Amino acid sequence: MLSEQRRQSILGEVQRSGQVRIKDLSDDFGVSEVTVRSDLEILDRKGLLTKTRGGAVTRTTDSTTAAFARRMQTNLDAKKRIARAAIELFEDNQSVIFDGGSTLMQVAMLLPPLSNVVVAATAMNIVQHLMHRPGLDVHMIGGRVYPDTVSTLITDADTALGGLVAHQVLVGAHAIDSSLDVVDVNEDMARTKRNLVRMARRVVLLADSSKWGVSGTSKAFSLSSVDVVITDDGLSDPIRSQLDRTGAKVIYA
Repeated sequence: MLSEQRRQSILGEVQRSGQVRIKDLSDDFGVSEVTVRSDLEILDRKGLLTKTRGGAVTRTTDSTTAAFARRMQTNLDAKKRIARAAIELFEDNQSVIFDGGSTLMQVAMLLPPLSNVVVAATAMNIVQHLMHRPGLDVHMIGGRVYPDTVSTLITDADTALGGLVAHQVLVGAHAIDSSLDVVDVNEDMARTKRNLVRMARRVVLLADSSKWGVSGTSKAFSLSSVDVVITDDGLSDPIRSQLDRTGAKVIYA
């Protein structure tokens, strides 16, 4: 098991039980207590849990972090499969824009070694995760911070991105409605996604099957703007038929 996968499993156990012990985790994963202690220190620095003497507990004082950690565990297997498919689209010597969200965080966590890649992201947690990676030139996209997602809201794309035209943007979705429009909970979030899509030559939509056929209050963009859709094999046959007619390349992870 890779270290990032182990840390996500540890985080999931903390969220389920409220606390974990280093000795138990060492036995469960077959690694040393020193390794587990290092994992907990990393997760603590990221604000995902609180390290204690002999273990760790849920960070109950940070409701935003706790809520995101819960979203990370929702449909986790599908999100990981989608992320593994998405990282196959990365190449050296390119520029990539990251939207925020739990599926995009999985992509960041599974990203292989790369060389000379410019990454621009709206999400603070993705920036924190990638900013020390060799081979990446990581930029935080400026704007007003939206507390629910700990991401920036883009009202002026040219100012926020400094004229960057990315090779590709990886964008998530709150929901995709029955008309195959990507929709969100408010116009600020929808506008941000719309601006991200406009700044890339290739648009890659990452959305697990639970997001499809769900309504939202504000339209971000239509699937006609999308070049590649990555979803999981739980998508219904009627929606698959709709997707086939869009002209986008569809990957069922």
